[in-house]
Amino acid sequence: MENSVQNFLSACDEFIDCKFLVAEYKLQKMLQALSQSEEICSLVGECLEQFNREREFAKAFLQDGHGNLIFERPEEEYKIIALVFCTLVDIENKKIDFVDFIKSYFGREENPFQAFIQQMVIPFRNLIAEAFGQAFVQNPAENTDESEESDEHVDEEYDDDDEDDYQGEDKFAQTQKVAVQMLSELQYLGQSDNVLDAAIVCRAIIKTAPMHDSDVTYALAKALAACKVKQVKFLMKEIEDILDM
Repeated sequence: MENSVQNFLSACDEFIDCKFLVAEYKLQKMLQALSQSEEICSLVGECLEQFNREREFAKAFLQDGHGNLIFERPEEEYKIIALVFCTLVDIENKKIDFVDFIKSYFGREENPFQAFIQQMVIPFRNLIAEAFGQAFVQNPAENTDESEESDEHVDEEYDDDDEDDYQGEDKFAQTQKVAVQMLSELQYLGQSDNVLDAAIVCRAIIKTAPMHDSDVTYALAKALAACKVKQVKFLMKEIEDILDM
């Protein structure tokens, strides 16, 4: 457990300290590390179970009295974890344009990207660290000139070894990652029997993927497909492709 949690926190720290030009790649690595930790996936899943996504997004991303878009972080810890997780997954899946999001909600700050990191990512990281008795991030490095970095600096952050690690991710970790994404999508879809059943199966996949048991993962994937939730069929297709179903 400790290694997978520490791997996730290390990936968070890379994201927190990175240049804006490579932020989306570092975000991908962070979510990959999250998906590989059974304990963190379970924690996030528990937070999502109690989370009304539509209502909480409307309360967190809003306009002030002057018509400016602002971010208001929830007070409840489980809502912070669920809200930030859903937002980051939507950014990775291109449902939220990362650049527009930063400009819209943090653009009035001196350093919009660092404001996003400090207001969303660090609280998310620290709450998970606290849940597992790990160290907090107190004062992140301030990078005030991310947007002015030239493309030549990207190579310093992005190396072939990192990409090779991602490409080498096993089918169980890949399936677990997609199940985490699907679970976040299911929060949109109400309380029908099919949606509730699909959420149960997703949590089972997340919890059992580290067993590396092909029979278990394949059987759960078949059960998930049988739920026939059309709104997440593209993610179901990803799981089927990963497992060669």
